[in-house]
This record gives sequence, structure tokens and C-alpha cells, in this order.
Amino acid sequence: MIKITNDEIILDDYLNLKINPNSGSLLYFLGTTRNNNLGKKVKYLEYETFEEMAISKLDEISKYAVSEWQLNQLDIIHRIGRVNIAETSLLIIVSSPHRKESFLAIEYIVDELKKTVPIWKKEFYLDGSAWIGTSDNPN
Repeated sequence: MIKITNDEIILDDYLNLKINPNSGSLLYFLGTTRNNNLGKKVKYLEYETFEEMAISKLDEISKYAVSEWQLNQLDIIHRIGRVNIAETSLLIIVSSPHRKESFLAIEYIVDELKKTVPIWKKEFYLDGSAWIGTSDNPN
């Protein structure tokens, strides 16, 4: 499943009680909003996207990861709009026969998502705001 949503991502809504019997590993990665970055106090984030292109790029990343690490399950859910401190902006669920493949797949997916998917993050501070992921603010 690949999903872009304006809704809050609640982990309990995605807990998988039917584990694939071929899987020895089931990992959940949560990307959350921290309260500081670049030496500034973060109030909240806002994400924007070009949704059609983002879904297409996430699909490419997903197909590669499933093939490369023989994944039994891969779900990517990304939130857009306002995301408050400690809320989840990204949920990735991966299952595979062995844990190493699951860890490698998640690392690849997060790195590729940040590099290639048209989802843009703006941080709001007490004294202004900044787009993150640009050459001025690569974090």
C-alpha cells in the first residue's frame, strides 16, 4: 500500500495482526516531528506534495525494494499538511524472511524518498520558517 494523506497517522490503525508465515521480520518505521532543528525550536511542520508524481515515485521505490530484498509486505504512508510536534509524518511497514533485509529496505526507502519524491517540508519556528531539504537547509 502506498498512501498520501492529510489525516493523522495512528500506528494502531496499521498494526498487522496477520503476519505472513514466510516472514521472520516485521518492522515499523515512524518518522516523527521533533521540537528542534538547525539550533532552533520547531513549533510544527507543513508538508506539500505534487501527489500524482509522489505516488509514482513511491511506487518505483516500492517495486525496487520488494525485488531487491524479497519483501513480503511493504506499506508507505506519508502525511501532508500540518504535522505537530511528536506526531507521525511517515510510516513504513516492512516484512521479510530475515531482519537484515527489512532494515536495509527501510533505510533505502527513507533515503530515496527524501532524495526523489516531490514532498516538501517547511519547518515553523518561534522566529520564522524555512524549507528543509534545499541546498540552504539540507536536513
